[in-house]
Amino acid sequence: MSLKYVVAIIRPDVLDALEARFESLQVPGMTVTKAKGFGKYANFFSKDHLTEHIKVEVFIEESRADTVIGAIRDVAHSDVPGAGIVAVLPVEQFFHLRTHSEVVPGKS
Repeated sequence: MSLKYVVAIIRPDVLDALEARFESLQVPGMTVTKAKGFGKYANFFSKDHLTEHIKVEVFIEESRADTVIGAIRDVAHSDVPGAGIVAVLPVEQFFHLRTHSEVVPGKS
């Protein structure tokens, strides 16, 4: 079994709803950080054209990745430009720093 790394850049106002959805799906964890940036719809005429978003990162078993991606897409969807993005990457190795052991998905 392999892992996927799901990264989403979302609007701050949807974070609580996404956290609740992840909890209901028993997603084992997530990392949340503040992010500033711009994409296709940058407003270069403003004093600070960078918009504030939230970066959500999840390491999840490959078999559950589509569920996590679907949850993000459902909760964070908006017709407004700048709603966010989701990217999925493969994970080659994953280690616990405390024990120096490699993590095997599905095993504690």
